[in-house]
Amino acid sequence: MTKAERPYGTWPSPITPEDVAAVPGAPQWPTAVGDQTWWCAPDPATATVGLMRRGADGAVRSVLGPDWPVGTKAIGYGGRPYLATRDVAVFCCSTDQRLYLVADEPRPLTPADAQGVIRTTYADPIPDPSGTEIWAVREVTRLDPDGELTDPAPRTTRDIVAVPLSGAAADDPGALRVVARSHDFLANIRISPDGRRLSWLGWDHPVMPWETTDLMVATLVDGVAVAPTRVLGGGDVAVCQAEWATAAADGAACETLYALADPDGWWNLFRIDLGAAHPTATCVLPTQTECGHAIWRVGSTSFAVTDAGVVLRRALGEEALILWDPDTGAVSDLALEWNEFATNVAADGATVTVVASSPTESPTPLRIDLADRDVVRCVDRPAYPYEPWVSVPQRRHVQVDGGWQVPYIYHPPTSPDHHGPAGTPPPLIVDVHGGPTSSTVTSRSLGFALFTSRGYAVASVDYGGSTGYGRAYRDRLRHTWGGTDVEDSVAVARALAAAGLADPARTAIRGGSAGGWTTLAALAHSDHFACGTVYYPISDPATWYGEQTHDFESCYIHYLVGDPEQDAERFARVSPLAHAAEIGVPFLMLQGLDDVICRPDQARRLVEAVEAVHPGRCRAHIEFPGEGHGFRLDKTTAVCLQAELDLYASVFGA
Repeated sequence: MTKAERPYGTWPSPITPEDVAAVPGAPQWPTAVGDQTWWCAPDPATATVGLMRRGADGAVRSVLGPDWPVGTKAIGYGGRPYLATRDVAVFCCSTDQRLYLVADEPRPLTPADAQGVIRTTYADPIPDPSGTEIWAVREVTRLDPDGELTDPAPRTTRDIVAVPLSGAAADDPGALRVVARSHDFLANIRISPDGRRLSWLGWDHPVMPWETTDLMVATLVDGVAVAPTRVLGGGDVAVCQAEWATAAADGAACETLYALADPDGWWNLFRIDLGAAHPTATCVLPTQTECGHAIWRVGSTSFAVTDAGVVLRRALGEEALILWDPDTGAVSDLALEWNEFATNVAADGATVTVVASSPTESPTPLRIDLADRDVVRCVDRPAYPYEPWVSVPQRRHVQVDGGWQVPYIYHPPTSPDHHGPAGTPPPLIVDVHGGPTSSTVTSRSLGFALFTSRGYAVASVDYGGSTGYGRAYRDRLRHTWGGTDVEDSVAVARALAAAGLADPARTAIRGGSAGGWTTLAALAHSDHFACGTVYYPISDPATWYGEQTHDFESCYIHYLVGDPEQDAERFARVSPLAHAAEIGVPFLMLQGLDDVICRPDQARRLVEAVEAVHPGRCRAHIEFPGEGHGFRLDKTTAVCLQAELDLYASVFGA
């Protein structure tokens, strides 16, 4: 079939904003339980997450039904909300944040909160050695009865608690037992195979967990952690996960931990020997690639210890799933048809579960049998009716000052029916991920296809500060937020223009959260972008800390910009709000009214400041009741995407 010539950005496409909005979010937290596989599945129609189970017969069913959504609000971004073993299943209900036992009718295990007094949530539950309790990270925030904004950090505490499976604590908070307390933040609690030791990760304000964490180990005496000791971490070392070696007849596994840590600048695999007088840590798989992850959710995992060895993610941009044999040191690849693996790696004996994706596959839960290397999709490949219109992403990079290589993913314009005029480059949309300590992926994306199928190019940038490229690359953003991220985004746009793959006069930028900050900063501090789309942003760094955000990120600004009092000049220099008058191009502002991370006033003040100087520059400022940080309802997403299409069409003349 001969394609018709038509200007880029004007191609007819069957993909609508409603189609994109209807696509479920990525599945999360897969777990093998014998011949069953469990995972969490988001539903965009209800903005809830359901607990799913695939049986030995391949049939997929809901475990709890629509009346029992799962989810934890730990550290604001959530975490593993359930535990499933051969003996018991427990989940955190998203509506009230209590733990429940899965039964014919879910039965509460933890007490209800006193209304208006405290807010409690639980994350990453694990079974205890006796089989009579589950242990979890508990987060408690004392509420201000007057509703005033006060710093959430001193009002929030975390500990590791034992919850009786009998349900005794449902009506008696005193039945909960505190197992351990140590840091402002806790994660990754694990019990040794012999039940005699407990390990966990901890870190304190003002650092973030990709700066410094402590790997703690304590002896368990009558169900309480005694004499906790840091065995790895501290200083400039971040440990992002630790797991005990599998049980061994000689008991050696009870004295051995594996951990992902970055003393050499990369999150690589270490073996910690606890049997000596002093713990020793040895890097057993040194690489110039990243095997770990930034802790944004309690319970995230990049590796699992199995009967066959250690399975872990390894990446420098594009990822691989590998099996490392501790006896021989041999490394072999798993799931070769996939190249993106979420931080949900789990194992049960010789079975591994993980959420995987690729340039032609959306995220899906996989179950891998290590004995025969058989890879099973837990859900059938969905029908992709718009496949010819979906762009296949390409990994690229551009060199910037300092010799750094800035990675990005290019999604070319794609249509089975149309092509652009010869010698005419397409308009470009630069997509900026949030975090900012995060990264972009090459997964199949119907969201980007909404634009590429109409003749736009899209480039997703892993600007300095992104994960997956080592500590030095992450630390490029230390005290340079609003500079490095903007410069790298502009560099990508210019490189594509120089290659004839983008029109420099028709280039937009978009992003949410920290990506919304970069979008605003790029519009204020550069002249490369013709318009922008801003989702739930930070606009004023001088007020985005302490009581102005949630506990987890209440001190993050110290890493990103500096001390709000001592570095006022730097804050003023990079602040989009302080430079609102310099935003001279059209933009959209899209904000959830229930957002406690990037609060609505950040967006409102920016819009008001721009409109005072440039009336009409903000083409639309839409606020969504019931939406928080990251939109979840399909109707919200559809409205936002249609507004984006309208903006680009009007600005680019399509």
